Amino acid sequence: MVDFAPKVAIACQGGGTHAAFEVGVLTEVLKDMEARNRFELVGFSGTSAGALCALMVWYGLAPKKRRPESGSIAEAIKSINSFWDWFAASTPAEIMQNAFSHLALTAQEQEVPVLGINAPVFGLNPRGVLSHAFLAELQRLGVRKEYIDFDAMLTKACPEFDDIDWPNVPARLLLGASEIVNGVETVFDSDCNIPDNGGKHTEASVAHRWRQRLPLSLRGVAASGTLPAVREAEKIDDG
Repeated sequence: MVDFAPKVAIACQGGGTHAAFEVGVLTEVLKDMEARNRFELVGFSGTSAGALCALMVWYGLAPKKRRPESGSIAEAIKSINSFWDWFAASTPAEIMQNAFSHLALTAQEQEVPVLGINAPVFGLNPRGVLSHAFLAELQRLGVRKEYIDFDAMLTKACPEFDDIDWPNVPARLLLGASEIVNGVETVFDSDCNIPDNGGKHTEASVAHRWRQRLPLSLRGVAASGTLPAVREAEKIDDG
């Protein structure tokens, strides 16, 4: 009888409610893995909020060049739970802003008036001057920068991203996004960050599984996690 550990890859579904569920599930999966060592985690994938869950577990497992002892199950558990704790509204101003945003988005989706005002009035073009002024004012009222600035949140959550020891990362990470100018389905692949691709996955194993493959980056994570009604699209290279 051959004794071997099954290889497991985890796909994280998008959507805020799904992500909240995934945090708990991933935490328990990691705890079980640490206690029983019954399987080997070889990969993660995700899109939108699922991309954030997949990223944070993968980042915790990834070794960092200046910290040889880094990269562990304990770090992965801390990484994903700390991220969603930071992401949650915590100050009075954030709680009020969160409640208003939920009300406005719900009104827009259902196309019903709020307090006698048509729902589109509540809409803010993420690229507009009014939107930028509104976000700036929120910070003055006590809203943390990382709560309303996705880039700031990712930088805080992954401070050693540029120091990852890519050839020794134990698991592969694939994050999905749509390139909106040309309609190209895109995957941000951690294998692309390995020098010379590590001889791995040079081509998609199934034709047309994706149209474009780019290196993993925090900008790619932001692209995958962007909600168009709230944040303008991430510009990466020419897309």
